[in-house]
Amino acid sequence: MIRGKNGTYTSGGDVKAFPLIELDGMSDLAWNIGSPQRCPKPVICVLEKYAMGVGFELAMACDIRIATKETVLALPEVTLGQIPGSGGSQRVARIAGLTRAADMMLLGRRIPAPEALSWGLITRVADDSAALDKVLDEMIGTLSRMSALALKTAKRVLNTAYDSSLSAGFEIEGHAYEKLRETEDYKEGIAAFSEKRKPNFTGA
Repeated sequence: MIRGKNGTYTSGGDVKAFPLIELDGMSDLAWNIGSPQRCPKPVICVLEKYAMGVGFELAMACDIRIATKETVLALPEVTLGQIPGSGGSQRVARIAGLTRAADMMLLGRRIPAPEALSWGLITRVADDSAALDKVLDEMIGTLSRMSALALKTAKRVLNTAYDSSLSAGFEIEGHAYEKLRETEDYKEGIAAFSEKRKPNFTGA
C-alpha cells in the first residue's frame, strides 16, 4: 500500500530541485515510478487531498486507487513549461482516452475525484477519510483471503492488456488459466465451493 502522511497524499515533486539534476538524469523516471506495476502483489494507492505530478503518476502505476471525494488529481507540468515525465501521459491516455488525457495535460486542469472515477482513473471514492479507511480495510481483507498465486497471475495478465493485440491477449490469458488449473489453490477453491465453505489458500 502507498499512502501519504497526515491526511495528504502528495502535491508532486520538488520543483525547485529539478534544474539541479543533470541532463538525461530523469529520462528513465517512468521505469522507476512504474515499480508498483512490476510488484507481484496487488498494490493499493490511497489518495487524499492532492494527487499531483509524479505522485499521481506513481498512483497510476498501482493496481487499485481509492480517494476521498475532495481529492483532486492533476498533471500540471505544462504550467512549468514541461510535460509529465514519469509515465503519466501514457497511462492516462490508455486508461481514460486521448481526449481526456489532453484535457488534463494541455490545460493543466485539476480533476475532482468523482470525475476521475467516471474516467476510470480511480477505483473507489469515499466521502471522507474515515469512510476511506473502511473501504481500505475491506479491500485488504478481501485480497488477503484470495489465492496469492491467482492474484499474481491475474495482475500479470492484466498488465499485458495494453501492450498486446486482442488475439495475443486471449492466448496469454488462456495459457495462464491452464497453468492455474494444476495448482493446489485451484483445487482448494473448487473443493471449498462444492463443500460450501471458505477456501484456505496457501499460494501453491
